[in-house]
Parts: sequence; C-alpha cells; structure tokens
Amino acid sequence: MAITCRDEAMRWVHRYAIGGAAFAALPLPISTTAGLAALEVHMINFIGGVYDEPVSNLKSIAAGGSFEVMGAGLKFVATRVAAFVPGPAGFVVRAGIAAVVIESLGHAITAYFERKHPGKLFSAAV
Repeated sequence: MAITCRDEAMRWVHRYAIGGAAFAALPLPISTTAGLAALEVHMINFIGGVYDEPVSNLKSIAAGGSFEVMGAGLKFVATRVAAFVPGPAGFVVRAGIAAVVIESLGHAITAYFERKHPGKLFSAAV
C-alpha cells in the first residue's frame, strides 16, 4: 500500500509534538522558547522535504522569529495558568501547551502543502 505525503508528514508531526512536550516539561533554568522555535522550524523544513519542496532559508528564518515571539506569549500564558495549578503539575501544563501548539502548527503546514500537492505519494528519499 502506498503512503501519501500527508500520512508521512502527520506521523512526524506527532513525533515533533511529543518531543516538544518533553522538552517543555524539563525544569531548565533557561527559557525553552528558543529551543521550541528551533524544533518548529525544523519540523516545517522536514515536512517540506516530505513533499519534495524544500523551504528556503529566508522563510525558515522568518518563521523562526515569528515562532519565538509567539512562544514568548504562550510561555506567559502557560506560567499564569501553571500558577493556579498546585504542586509540580505546572510542568504538565507547559508540556500540554507545547504539544498542542506544535501539533496545530504541523497540521497547518501539512494542509498548506496538501493544497499545493493533493494526494501526493511519499517517496522514501527524505
């Protein structure tokens, strides 16, 4: 059975979301915003590769800056929400927010490439 690019991209989106959630849950003394933005940019480039359409460096840089700004806002929301959660469950809140954001972004990027290449079959050359 042939695998579509959409199926392959979504398989990787789930992996990126799990990785981002794990990274966000780490009790690091530094901000995780830049690391999550880098992960999101890598995911976009990877999904582009699945569709055999590489994302340019300029687009990657622009996306990374946008993700970092968005991440700072989401971190603010996450810390406010986590303040209402008793005990160490704040890590779960941060991880959940990271997973939802990365998963949503992955769905949006995959939908973008699907509109350009509907039903394209995946070639394992990635």
